[in-house]
Amino acid sequence: MIKSIKLTNFRSHKDLTADFENNTAIIGKNAAGKTNILEAIYYSFITKSFRSTQSSLINRDSDFMKINLDFGTDKTDSMEYRIKQSGKYTSRTITLNGVNKPASGIIGLQPIVIFVPDDVRIITDGPSFRRNLINSIIIQTSKDYLRALNVFQKILNQRNRLLYSLKNRLTTSRDQLFVYNLQMSEPISVIYKYRDDLIDFMNKNISAKYSMISGSPDKVHLDYLNSLPKDKEDILSSLEAHTDADISAGFTIKGPHKDELIVSLNGFSSRDNLSRGENRSLSLAIKLTEIDYIDLKTGSPPLLLLDDVLSELDSDRQKHLLEQSKKQQTIITSTEIDSSIKGYKVIEI
Repeated sequence: MIKSIKLTNFRSHKDLTADFENNTAIIGKNAAGKTNILEAIYYSFITKSFRSTQSSLINRDSDFMKINLDFGTDKTDSMEYRIKQSGKYTSRTITLNGVNKPASGIIGLQPIVIFVPDDVRIITDGPSFRRNLINSIIIQTSKDYLRALNVFQKILNQRNRLLYSLKNRLTTSRDQLFVYNLQMSEPISVIYKYRDDLIDFMNKNISAKYSMISGSPDKVHLDYLNSLPKDKEDILSSLEAHTDADISAGFTIKGPHKDELIVSLNGFSSRDNLSRGENRSLSLAIKLTEIDYIDLKTGSPPLLLLDDVLSELDSDRQKHLLEQSKKQQTIITSTEIDSSIKGYKVIEI
């Protein structure tokens, strides 16, 4: 549970302090900085912004920013972020109760699900949006997945640099590629295991969420299209088989960073121009299922951040979302105190 936050030079907030209760509504005009507060909370526990780069979090009139956040249920933990901009370089320090921590030591301390107006892009936009969603869910529930993802990304970057050099004849030695292929096969197999678990859970539960929203017995199905095999030895063989193609491209063509997730409604892919209402209902059903998955894996419901989404939803969708919000701490932003927002502490900015 988030208890309080203090922002120093965070975006538009040069000096802001807010105390939260179980349900809190942040009310203010457009461009007042409501979303910035949710972004600071999200950043504090995910260690990255949901909308921009790290350096852009610093107020334009300053060269540093600081977040101080108190959270906890039985006891209060204190977290602090400091980001400093020096020319082209950005440095960051994270402390938890006065002890320096890496980002991996923070992720999962307080699971979060955020709803934003453009969540529909999960359905309508490119596969990177769906891969990012998958990653943001699983890293909060599994340290093994987080480690595998970090290792994979590190080796992938090294492999891509070598592939670029080979393509552009900056080097002729390709022996190191086998080493990278061998090193990548293990984390890729772990990544696929956890992604399969998430997709299996969603397929068992998402249709009920969607039908609850639509009021009809609709069928939603997710198809995860992996570009590599899932067994460690087969992954290595496939990477080796595609080496020449990767060299020609100058980067790694196949892997978890290139996979696709297809969302279908009643047998029709979201690629088949579903209506705006159907796409919005699909994105809402995915997010509601995300809440249940995190609850199952962590043993407690995640914090909900609702960024001005009520105005984007009709009364039925508002009802389902607000009904869900009764189960855990919820922080809402809005331009006005909506009649549906009851029992919330109000912070006006």
